[in-house]
Amino acid sequence: MNKKNIKRNVEKIIAQWDERTRKNKENFDFGELTLSTGLPGIILMLAELKNKDNSKIYKKKIDNYIEYIVSKLSTYGLLTGSLYSGAAGIALSILHLREDDEKYKNLLDSLNRYIEYFVREKIEGFNLENITPPDYDVIEGLSGILSYLLLINDEQYDDLKILIINFLSNLTKENKGLISLYIKSENQMSQSESEMYPLGCLNMGLAHGLAGVGCILAYAHIKGYSNEASLSALQKIIFIYEKFELERKKQFLWKDGLVADELKKEKVIREASFIRDAWCYGGPGISLLYLYGGLALDNDYFVDKAEKILESAMQRKLGIDSYMICHGYSGLIEICSLFKRLLNTKKFDSYMEEFNVNSEQILEEYGDESGTGFLEGISGCILVLSKFEYSINFTYWRQALLLFDDFLKGGKRK
Repeated sequence: MNKKNIKRNVEKIIAQWDERTRKNKENFDFGELTLSTGLPGIILMLAELKNKDNSKIYKKKIDNYIEYIVSKLSTYGLLTGSLYSGAAGIALSILHLREDDEKYKNLLDSLNRYIEYFVREKIEGFNLENITPPDYDVIEGLSGILSYLLLINDEQYDDLKILIINFLSNLTKENKGLISLYIKSENQMSQSESEMYPLGCLNMGLAHGLAGVGCILAYAHIKGYSNEASLSALQKIIFIYEKFELERKKQFLWKDGLVADELKKEKVIREASFIRDAWCYGGPGISLLYLYGGLALDNDYFVDKAEKILESAMQRKLGIDSYMICHGYSGLIEICSLFKRLLNTKKFDSYMEEFNVNSEQILEEYGDESGTGFLEGISGCILVLSKFEYSINFTYWRQALLLFDDFLKGGKRK
């Protein structure tokens, strides 16, 4: 990897954000405070590179950007506790600094208290009849918040973690003949999805759907937070994927959403109009469910199938036309990297090597038009590329993607 090329792109990102924060000093731009598109993702990128390159400039910028975030929070407050748009994302971006400075510890304490308030209010006011993905999913919902909370080794939040686990587990139970996670048409994430599913659907993706819930329940179990209901929910989730895998020989494909008559008849009736092999939707994200579920439940069949799902997806790469994390090549490579670390496999080395070899081309082609965001922009791509030079991570950015390096608690699967 060309470090100069990385540095040049980072300097451009810093210049853009310096100008943006200067112009918006007296204004409020919600996107600036989100992990998805804003400063938390930039802080994570700079923190990784700062520690690797010992850059004082990056450290100063991190301090400046955190100060800017605090000023906005002091004036406008928080809108949500979510991982990608709210308090959990901000907290995750500075968690690595908690021992460096008392002010960061105090900021984290404040964010954590807000997250607890937000979670309890959301669950108390929850109406199952109007369930939406932001109630439970990774991006805006309680699955994403739990991913952050499981990083905190503070008994003060144990009850909160269990509260979320029980909430998510209960959503796998039936409601009026359908799984409670079934989303009505009017409650879909976008108008286009409402039109695609006029009778509603069960979302099968990682970012907004069933796979994300299963992954976080499996991880919670490994971290020591589970019960009979959560393990039963995890098993039920994987069973749904087993039942509704498309009948295409050894291709390991699933639809993005299942409709009511399919769930009731327990078979796929309508062919998929579009399939994407990405982190957010499709085989790669689902491979994480099988991997974590297999390891958590000590089921070799699930673990072996996880590898096959990812292998098949990497050979196809359906719908992958960019280098972003969310639904681009960077997300695929980071999943491959996790499989290598957890399973000690070399099956995905060629894809990772190709990605590294093409790093300069990736940055040149993707940098200018992509935006600077973590999930769909150049900062996320830089984080993925940086690991080819350095093996140590100083922040918790992978946690936001449900990529749990500590899933085996430091051990190796035999």
